[in-house]
Amino acid sequence: MELIVISDSQIKLSLSSDEWKRYRGSTGEVLRGIIDDAERQYGISPMDGRIYVQIYPSRAGGCELFVTRLGASSLPAPLPDGERTVTERRITSLPARKYVYAFEEMAGLLGCCADLTRAEYRGSSAAFVDRHRRIYYLLLDRENPAPGEHLGSLCPVEAVFYISEHCDVLCAEGAAEKLGPLDSRAHYS
Repeated sequence: MELIVISDSQIKLSLSSDEWKRYRGSTGEVLRGIIDDAERQYGISPMDGRIYVQIYPSRAGGCELFVTRLGASSLPAPLPDGERTVTERRITSLPARKYVYAFEEMAGLLGCCADLTRAEYRGSSAAFVDRHRRIYYLLLDRENPAPGEHLGSLCPVEAVFYISEHCDVLCAEGAAEKLGPLDSRAHYS
């Protein structure tokens, strides 16, 4: 199990396929077991109170869990111990504040980009694909109704961490302008 401290109130736990298979029981029991093991292994104080957990499967059969303590002012730091090493990675390729929209079909993503182009959207936009799950992602720098009109769903901002590790880039910048014209229904004057 690998622990990464993301912020004062959020950690990421990565489990290999073998580690993931060790946990059995109800969803609550599995999550509590994983968090309890992380507390023992890394020496962090108990993650009690209300928590929000997002689970993403990894390509190798394991999973990644983003654990957010709700209403907490800070996350407990690992205890000093020369034998323990906490790996910390910073995501540098994606800005921290983005609006992430997920589409189940490429047509929805293209239609959304076409609408954004027609509306002269001038903010930043990037597009990604998770080929394993067949999900398309559009990252915008501000909230916009166009994705919802094309069956796009707003994801938690933490989804950028999943995207940066598991998705392929379709368009790193200017996705709305570049992908919009590919929509078969797009008509520009």
